[in-house]
Amino acid sequence: MVCSHCKLTGHTYTGCPSMTEEEKKEKKAENKEKKANTTIRRNARIERQAAMIAARQAAQIAREAAQIAQVVHVKTTYEVSNTTGYEVVLYWGTHGGEELYKFAYAPSYSTVQINCITSTHRIVGIPFLEVCENNSPDAQKQIHIPPDNVIPYKTVFDEKLKDYGETIIILDFVYNQVKKEIDQWKECALKSQFLIQQVLKIVGPLEKAHTNYDNIKALLDMAQDISIPESCTEMDKELAGIPSVLTNIT
Repeated sequence: MVCSHCKLTGHTYTGCPSMTEEEKKEKKAENKEKKANTTIRRNARIERQAAMIAARQAAQIAREAAQIAQVVHVKTTYEVSNTTGYEVVLYWGTHGGEELYKFAYAPSYSTVQINCITSTHRIVGIPFLEVCENNSPDAQKQIHIPPDNVIPYKTVFDEKLKDYGETIIILDFVYNQVKKEIDQWKECALKSQFLIQQVLKIVGPLEKAHTNYDNIKALLDMAQDISIPESCTEMDKELAGIPSVLTNIT
Protein backbone atom coordinates (compact mmCIF):
# COMPACT_ATOMS: atom_id res chain seq x y z
CA MET A 1 0.00 0.00 0.00
CA VAL A 2 1.09 3.60 -0.61
CA CYS A 3 0.48 6.48 1.76
CA SER A 4 -1.60 9.16 0.08
CA HIS A 5 0.25 11.81 2.12
CA CYS A 6 3.96 10.97 1.98
CA LYS A 7 3.78 8.58 -1.02
CA LEU A 8 5.85 5.98 0.81
CA THR A 9 4.89 2.33 0.87
CA GLY A 10 4.06 0.16 3.85
CA HIS A 11 1.34 2.34 5.44
CA THR A 12 -1.66 4.58 4.80
CA TYR A 13 -2.16 8.14 5.88
CA THR A 14 -3.67 6.89 9.17
CA GLY A 15 -0.27 5.42 10.14
CA CYS A 16 1.86 8.05 8.41
CA PRO A 17 4.64 9.25 10.83
CA SER A 18 4.89 12.59 9.06
CA MET A 19 1.26 13.60 9.84
CA THR A 20 -0.05 14.98 13.08
CA GLU A 21 -3.22 13.61 14.61
CA GLU A 22 -5.00 16.80 13.70
CA GLU A 23 -3.98 16.44 10.05
CA LYS A 24 -5.15 12.84 10.07
CA LYS A 25 -8.57 13.90 11.39
CA GLU A 26 -8.83 16.60 8.70
CA LYS A 27 -7.78 14.09 6.03
CA LYS A 28 -10.34 11.59 7.27
CA ALA A 29 -13.09 14.23 7.25
CA GLU A 30 -12.03 15.32 3.75
CA ASN A 31 -12.16 11.75 2.45
CA LYS A 32 -15.54 11.20 4.08
CA GLU A 33 -16.89 14.32 2.40
CA LYS A 34 -15.49 13.25 -0.98
CA LYS A 35 -17.07 9.84 -0.56
CA ALA A 36 -20.42 11.42 0.35
CA ASN A 37 -20.25 13.77 -2.66
CA THR A 38 -19.39 10.83 -4.92
CA THR A 39 -22.43 8.94 -3.61
CA ILE A 40 -24.65 11.97 -4.16
CA ARG A 41 -23.40 12.39 -7.74
CA ARG A 42 -23.82 8.68 -8.45
CA ASN A 43 -27.37 8.69 -7.08
CA ALA A 44 -28.19 11.83 -9.07
CA ARG A 45 -26.83 10.17 -12.23
CA ILE A 46 -28.92 7.06 -11.56
CA GLU A 47 -32.02 9.22 -11.01
CA ARG A 48 -31.37 11.12 -14.25
CA GLN A 49 -30.97 7.87 -16.18
CA ALA A 50 -34.16 6.48 -14.62
CA ALA A 51 -36.03 9.68 -15.47
CA MET A 52 -34.80 9.54 -19.08
CA ILE A 53 -35.89 5.90 -19.39
CA ALA A 54 -39.29 6.72 -17.86
CA ALA A 55 -39.69 9.69 -20.22
CA ARG A 56 -38.86 7.55 -23.25
CA GLN A 57 -41.30 4.87 -22.09
CA ALA A 58 -44.04 7.48 -21.49
CA ALA A 59 -43.42 8.97 -24.93
CA GLN A 60 -43.64 5.53 -26.52
CA ILE A 61 -46.89 4.77 -24.67
CA ALA A 62 -48.30 8.14 -25.77
CA ARG A 63 -47.36 7.44 -29.40
CA GLU A 64 -48.96 4.00 -29.28
CA ALA A 65 -52.09 5.43 -27.63
CA ALA A 66 -52.30 8.14 -30.29
CA GLN A 67 -51.98 5.53 -33.03
CA ILE A 68 -54.70 3.40 -31.45
CA ALA A 69 -56.94 6.46 -31.00
CA GLN A 70 -56.38 7.44 -34.61
CA VAL A 71 -57.40 3.98 -35.78
CA VAL A 72 -60.39 3.83 -33.44
CA HIS A 73 -61.76 7.21 -34.50
CA VAL A 74 -61.32 6.79 -38.23
CA LYS A 75 -64.66 7.28 -39.94
CA THR A 76 -66.07 4.55 -42.16
CA THR A 77 -68.38 5.19 -45.09
CA TYR A 78 -71.66 3.29 -44.97
CA GLU A 79 -74.16 2.95 -47.81
CA VAL A 80 -77.80 3.16 -46.75
CA SER A 81 -80.25 1.70 -49.28
CA ASN A 82 -83.90 2.51 -48.60
CA THR A 83 -85.97 -0.01 -50.56
CA THR A 84 -89.27 1.09 -49.02
CA GLY A 85 -91.91 3.57 -50.13
CA TYR A 86 -91.50 5.83 -47.11
CA GLU A 87 -88.80 8.29 -46.05
CA VAL A 88 -86.52 7.30 -43.15
CA VAL A 89 -84.77 9.70 -40.78
CA LEU A 90 -81.32 8.59 -39.62
CA TYR A 91 -80.13 9.37 -36.09
CA TRP A 92 -76.76 8.76 -34.47
CA GLY A 93 -75.88 8.13 -30.85
CA THR A 94 -73.09 6.52 -28.84
CA HIS A 95 -72.94 3.21 -27.01
CA GLY A 96 -74.85 3.69 -23.77
CA GLY A 97 -75.67 7.30 -24.68
CA GLU A 98 -78.94 8.90 -23.63
CA GLU A 99 -79.56 11.00 -26.76
CA LEU A 100 -80.02 10.46 -30.49
CA TYR A 101 -79.26 13.23 -32.99
CA LYS A 102 -80.72 13.65 -36.48
CA PHE A 103 -78.05 13.77 -39.17
CA ALA A 104 -79.48 12.48 -42.46
CA TYR A 105 -82.56 11.52 -44.46
CA ALA A 106 -82.96 8.39 -46.59
CA PRO A 107 -85.70 9.14 -49.14
CA SER A 108 -87.85 6.28 -50.40
CA TYR A 109 -86.27 4.07 -53.07
CA SER A 110 -82.89 5.78 -52.80
CA THR A 111 -79.33 5.21 -51.61
CA VAL A 112 -77.35 7.64 -49.45
CA GLN A 113 -73.88 7.52 -47.93
CA ILE A 114 -73.07 8.31 -44.31
CA ASN A 115 -69.74 8.54 -42.46
CA CYS A 116 -69.62 7.05 -38.96
CA ILE A 117 -67.12 5.90 -36.34
CA THR A 118 -67.61 2.16 -36.21
CA SER A 119 -66.22 1.73 -32.71
CA THR A 120 -68.51 4.23 -30.98
CA HIS A 121 -71.58 5.06 -33.09
CA ARG A 122 -75.08 3.66 -32.86
CA ILE A 123 -77.31 4.31 -35.89
CA VAL A 124 -81.10 4.37 -35.67
CA GLY A 125 -83.52 4.67 -38.61
CA ILE A 126 -87.07 5.90 -37.92
CA PRO A 127 -89.89 6.47 -40.45
CA PHE A 128 -90.32 10.20 -41.07
CA LEU A 129 -94.01 10.15 -40.14
CA GLU A 130 -93.08 8.89 -36.66
CA VAL A 131 -90.85 11.85 -35.84
CA CYS A 132 -92.27 14.63 -38.04
CA GLU A 133 -92.76 17.82 -36.06
CA ASN A 134 -96.34 19.09 -36.26
CA ASN A 135 -97.17 20.70 -39.59
CA SER A 136 -93.48 20.93 -40.49
CA PRO A 137 -91.35 19.31 -43.21
CA ASP A 138 -88.62 18.67 -40.62
CA ALA A 139 -88.10 15.73 -38.26
CA GLN A 140 -87.20 16.02 -34.60
CA LYS A 141 -83.57 17.04 -34.18
CA GLN A 142 -83.02 15.15 -30.94
CA ILE A 143 -84.59 12.14 -29.22
CA HIS A 144 -84.10 11.23 -25.57
CA ILE A 145 -83.58 7.54 -24.84
CA PRO A 146 -85.35 6.39 -21.63
CA PRO A 147 -83.43 4.36 -19.01
CA ASP A 148 -84.98 1.13 -20.34
CA ASN A 149 -83.35 1.89 -23.73
CA VAL A 150 -86.70 1.55 -25.52
CA ILE A 151 -86.92 4.24 -28.20
CA PRO A 152 -90.44 5.77 -28.12
CA TYR A 153 -90.93 5.35 -31.89
CA LYS A 154 -91.05 2.52 -34.37
CA THR A 155 -87.57 1.88 -35.74
CA VAL A 156 -86.58 0.24 -39.01
CA PHE A 157 -82.89 0.03 -38.09
CA ASP A 158 -81.11 0.12 -34.74
CA GLU A 159 -77.54 -1.14 -34.50
CA LYS A 160 -74.26 -0.51 -32.73
CA LEU A 161 -71.95 -0.41 -35.72
CA LYS A 162 -69.18 -2.30 -33.93
CA ASP A 163 -71.58 -5.28 -33.80
CA TYR A 164 -73.04 -4.81 -37.29
CA GLY A 165 -70.13 -6.12 -39.36
CA GLU A 166 -71.26 -4.67 -42.70
CA THR A 167 -70.87 -1.36 -44.54
CA ILE A 168 -74.15 -1.67 -46.45
CA ILE A 169 -77.39 -0.94 -44.59
CA ILE A 170 -80.56 -2.11 -46.33
CA LEU A 171 -83.86 -0.67 -45.11
CA ASP A 172 -86.66 -3.04 -46.11
CA PHE A 173 -88.86 -3.03 -43.02
CA VAL A 174 -92.62 -3.13 -43.75
CA TYR A 175 -93.99 -0.10 -41.93
CA ASN A 176 -97.71 0.23 -41.37
CA GLN A 177 -98.61 3.06 -39.06
CA VAL A 178 -101.33 2.19 -36.58
CA LYS A 179 -104.07 4.81 -36.94
CA LYS A 180 -106.69 5.80 -34.42
CA GLU A 181 -110.32 5.72 -35.50
CA ILE A 182 -110.43 9.53 -35.76
CA ASP A 183 -107.40 9.43 -38.06
CA GLN A 184 -109.08 6.80 -40.20
CA TRP A 185 -112.12 9.09 -40.60
CA LYS A 186 -109.82 11.98 -41.47
CA GLU A 187 -108.16 9.85 -44.13
CA CYS A 188 -111.54 8.85 -45.58
CA ALA A 189 -112.79 12.45 -45.68
CA LEU A 190 -109.60 13.96 -47.09
CA LYS A 191 -109.23 11.34 -49.80
CA SER A 192 -112.87 11.72 -50.79
CA GLN A 193 -112.59 15.49 -50.94
CA PHE A 194 -109.37 15.22 -52.93
CA LEU A 195 -110.98 12.88 -55.48
CA ILE A 196 -113.91 15.25 -55.94
CA GLN A 197 -111.53 18.16 -56.47
CA GLN A 198 -109.75 16.17 -59.18
CA VAL A 199 -113.12 15.51 -60.88
CA LEU A 200 -113.88 19.24 -60.80
CA LYS A 201 -110.55 19.96 -62.46
CA ILE A 202 -111.50 17.60 -65.26
CA VAL A 203 -115.05 18.85 -65.90
CA GLY A 204 -114.14 22.52 -65.64
CA PRO A 205 -116.32 25.41 -64.32
CA LEU A 206 -119.58 24.34 -62.67
CA GLU A 207 -121.73 26.45 -65.03
CA LYS A 208 -120.36 24.58 -68.02
CA ALA A 209 -120.29 21.25 -66.21
CA HIS A 210 -124.01 21.42 -65.43
CA THR A 211 -124.69 21.54 -69.13
CA ASN A 212 -122.18 18.94 -70.28
CA TYR A 213 -122.42 16.53 -67.34
CA ASP A 214 -126.08 16.54 -66.37
CA ASN A 215 -125.83 13.00 -65.01
CA ILE A 216 -123.43 14.08 -62.24
CA LYS A 217 -125.06 17.44 -61.48
CA ALA A 218 -125.97 16.37 -57.92
CA LEU A 219 -122.36 15.33 -57.26
CA LEU A 220 -121.03 18.64 -58.52
CA ASP A 221 -123.50 20.62 -56.41
CA MET A 222 -122.53 18.64 -53.30
CA ALA A 223 -118.85 19.28 -53.97
CA GLN A 224 -119.41 22.98 -53.38
CA ASP A 225 -120.60 22.28 -49.85
CA ILE A 226 -117.54 20.27 -48.76
CA SER A 227 -115.00 22.26 -46.78
CA ILE A 228 -111.87 21.27 -44.88
CA PRO A 229 -111.73 22.28 -41.18
CA GLU A 230 -109.14 24.92 -40.33
CA SER A 231 -107.63 22.48 -37.82
CA CYS A 232 -106.58 20.16 -40.65
CA THR A 233 -102.77 20.10 -40.81
CA GLU A 234 -100.29 19.17 -43.50
CA MET A 235 -99.50 16.14 -41.40
CA ASP A 236 -103.16 15.06 -41.60
CA LYS A 237 -102.94 15.29 -45.39
CA GLU A 238 -99.70 13.34 -45.45
CA LEU A 239 -101.13 10.58 -43.26
CA ALA A 240 -104.17 10.42 -45.52
CA GLY A 241 -101.94 9.91 -48.55
CA ILE A 242 -102.89 13.07 -50.45
CA PRO A 243 -100.57 15.90 -51.59
CA SER A 244 -99.11 18.06 -48.81
CA VAL A 245 -96.10 20.33 -48.24
CA LEU A 246 -94.44 17.39 -46.51
CA THR A 247 -94.30 15.39 -49.74
CA ASN A 248 -93.50 18.41 -51.93
CA ILE A 249 -96.39 17.48 -54.24
CA THR A 250 -98.17 20.36 -55.97
